[in-house]
Amino acid sequence: MLFKLAVDCIILAYDPGDNQLKVLLVQRENEPAKGQWALPGGFVDEPEDFVVTAARKLRQETGVAVGYLEQVHAYALTDPTRDQRLASVAYYALLDLAHYAPAADRTHLAQWFSLTQLPGLPFDHGPKVQDAWQRLQEAARSRPVPFYLLPQKFPLNQLQRFYEALYQVPLDNRNFRKWVKGLPYVEASAEMETNVSRRPSKLYRFSAAAYEAFAKATQLTPY
Repeated sequence: MLFKLAVDCIILAYDPGDNQLKVLLVQRENEPAKGQWALPGGFVDEPEDFVVTAARKLRQETGVAVGYLEQVHAYALTDPTRDQRLASVAYYALLDLAHYAPAADRTHLAQWFSLTQLPGLPFDHGPKVQDAWQRLQEAARSRPVPFYLLPQKFPLNQLQRFYEALYQVPLDNRNFRKWVKGLPYVEASAEMETNVSRRPSKLYRFSAAAYEAFAKATQLTPY
């Protein structure tokens, strides 16, 4: 039986315009599943590390370079019609949607889809997207990974909307603000929102140095 090893990438971003978490899919140009929307990825080149393959395939298929990649899970898939067994390692990547700049020749082949309204995905890509979403939910409980998905400076109401989209539940405004203001690595800036029709809100930012000190003091694993 033929054995192959592949890497799949789940690129996640937050769209504040419609308050949705989204995943970047690519349209397959070759069989199998030609023409279908799927996760970017490909086979591992020996002796390439999995994470190197993930970053390489992202650049090749989407033109995107990301700063955060984390392994989700390893999967095995057997295709009896081809006498082939495929093992794949899935990674999720976090991206600020405002910084998304696909390669010019790939724009027609890459598209964002809401995590709640995915098209039919081939192979085992659907469960991989759901596993990545669950992993991000778990990580966001103790690590500041959401700040890879937000602008450098943000109002607290935007941060709350993000968490509501992440967990698909409404949050109490007062309790949420109390929780956030108790985090030593979320700092208030001296700036306010601009170009808004309502009363401007104070802008906040994430401090990597403060988080590293907090993680060391509490023995958390640094993000």
